[in-house]
Amino acid sequence: MKKILEKAQNLLQKFLEKEIGILDIFFGFAGMIVFRSFLEQVFVGKTLSNEEGIVEYLSNFFFFALTIAMVWLILSFFLHLKPQKLKNLVFWGLWMVILPPIIDMVKTGGSVYWSFYILGDIKALWGYFYTIFGNLPSGIVYFGTKITFILGVSASFLVVYLLSKSLFKAFFSAFFVYLAIFLMGSFPSWFTYGYYLIEKSKKLSTLQDFDAIQLIGTPGNLFGVVFSDLKYALSYHLNLVYYPLLLLIFLVLFFLGSREKILAMAKNARIPQLGYHAGLLIVGLGMGFWYYPESLRLNVFSFFALLDLIVAVWLAWLTSVVVNDIYDFKIDQISNNGRPLQKGIFSEREYLNMGIIFFALSLLGGLVVGVKFMAMIFIYQFIAWTYLAAPYRLKKFPVVATFFSAVASVIVMIIGFCLASGDANLALLPMRIPILFLVVLTFSLPIKDLKDIEGDRMDGIYTIPVIFGEEKGRLIIGSGVFASFVASVFILNELNAFWWAIIFGAMAFLTVISKKIKAKNIFWPIFGIVSIYGLILVKIVFL
Repeated sequence: MKKILEKAQNLLQKFLEKEIGILDIFFGFAGMIVFRSFLEQVFVGKTLSNEEGIVEYLSNFFFFALTIAMVWLILSFFLHLKPQKLKNLVFWGLWMVILPPIIDMVKTGGSVYWSFYILGDIKALWGYFYTIFGNLPSGIVYFGTKITFILGVSASFLVVYLLSKSLFKAFFSAFFVYLAIFLMGSFPSWFTYGYYLIEKSKKLSTLQDFDAIQLIGTPGNLFGVVFSDLKYALSYHLNLVYYPLLLLIFLVLFFLGSREKILAMAKNARIPQLGYHAGLLIVGLGMGFWYYPESLRLNVFSFFALLDLIVAVWLAWLTSVVVNDIYDFKIDQISNNGRPLQKGIFSEREYLNMGIIFFALSLLGGLVVGVKFMAMIFIYQFIAWTYLAAPYRLKKFPVVATFFSAVASVIVMIIGFCLASGDANLALLPMRIPILFLVVLTFSLPIKDLKDIEGDRMDGIYTIPVIFGEEKGRLIIGSGVFASFVASVFILNELNAFWWAIIFGAMAFLTVISKKIKAKNIFWPIFGIVSIYGLILVKIVFL
């Protein structure tokens, strides 16, 4: 017996040593969910609308992704191994995703049992927990699902025992894996308890299964976005919660795997740009509320929808950062040699893989709210790619480059507006507002080129500072910024803002041309000036 265990340990060690890329896991998992959806919807003959199919796919995606990620963390903790050491184990474990419907079909001769979330009060949940999903309500059958859960817990026990040679660790790791599975299987109940713990409109001791259905499973509005499908309302709302939760667990996994890489990526995220993008989206949402005041309905899922879109836009921005850093490698060696690629923290392939994951996750964040939001985020990504990457690389051409950057920014604003307008989309949005943003940003965005003059010149990128030099470049850019302030008065047709535009435009102009302010530090004072002027415009135009 001892020799058999030693042989099994050696085989497992060799198995773990095989290299698997993070993209293999990501797209392998996405493929498994597609396969599972095929089995449940096509092979079994389950008829769904396009919207229902998307919601169900996302529901499966998030449920299993969260479960696998938590199991990954638990095994890493008990084995004292970095998460990347277990990538091959996780990769092959993905096959368990498709086991439940296959087992059900073998048992029934072609049908799949209905497996719903476990709902109930604390006493009922405890009963389900210690009986391992026993005594379920009528109509809910955990056959293939239950067998797969038991296989997962047993496999976790075996892996930890073989690698640690400790029954204590093996037992407790299996217990926590079961706890994670149970948590996901009963998540709506725990979410309901958490919600009313904060909201306090109901006593926790009085909560029942119908309270979870009432809170999560009732169709409603996310500001202006309407989801009216009663059957899939619970899944739709849970997807909104699962998205940021999954990203948080991914962040923990990557941080434990390589703290240096995560910290380098965070430092390289350009924090002002994250604030800028979130601000644009919130400005768009605010304008949407002005034209569609009936959309100002606050509920917990509206909050998650807004959070999801902000995070999705941030991930879209981070994707563009990765593309920019890869294509601007030579430039950054001169003007930004502290970036991750220049310091050798990432290989180019690792960095590219990170960008692909950011890209996919950003689209996923848009999709959980609605298809049109995913489409707008994709358009943003496409514009960023044409701006940054060959063969277009539009950033080489002055004015054209900043115009396309301005278009990308306006799209972020429109995402926020559409969250309030819903199916009305841009029907009530006056064209002078996006035109104002396009003009202002086209004239103002060249500010960022002042810090990259030498690198841009070497790479043949013809920015205004490269063509005219820093001193004249500052003068031209400052004049453009001043002109954009004045133009806002005429585009909005608000003469009451004229002197405000002159005052704040002059302040911005003097800031840009000042030699006392280093190029890399210009953003913050300009941001402050624009923000104050923007608030004044809001008061004049809307209040």
